[in-house]
Amino acid sequence: MRELFERFLWSSRLSVMFGVLSCIVAAFVVFAMGLRDVVHMIELIMGYIFSGSHAVRNDLVMVVVEILDTFLLGAVLLIFAFGLYELFINNLKGASKSEAGGKILIISSIDSLKSKLGKVILMMLIIKVFSFFSEMKPASMLDLLYMGITVVLIAGAMKLSKD
Repeated sequence: MRELFERFLWSSRLSVMFGVLSCIVAAFVVFAMGLRDVVHMIELIMGYIFSGSHAVRNDLVMVVVEILDTFLLGAVLLIFAFGLYELFINNLKGASKSEAGGKILIISSIDSLKSKLGKVILMMLIIKVFSFFSEMKPASMLDLLYMGITVVLIAGAMKLSKD
């Protein structure tokens, strides 16, 4: 009875595959959204070339920031899917053989997964903060001080996230 239960318990780890497959599908959807944003960016570039409008330029900058954010979100989903698979199912043989992705995608523990995800999420947050700064029009010296403090805190977070 105990052996049967342990076999069942060990096999239940395969239920993680639902999460892995869901993350991969979500990543493809997010990448498709990013591709749509790239098409929109090309339309804005054409409009900027012919009009030279400052408003179109500002829209173009914001779309580029959104594209970065979108593709980083897709990367987070893929890293999470790879991590779940490696932790619960099996090692990714292709990741260990690949020179480019081998070091990035090998996840040996929950802490390793958290570290990799944390760095990508930090980059997403930095992009969001700077996109907010690009839209913000400081009304007082206090606003500029807050922006400066935010930049210093971001630099500190980047320093702490280094290996």
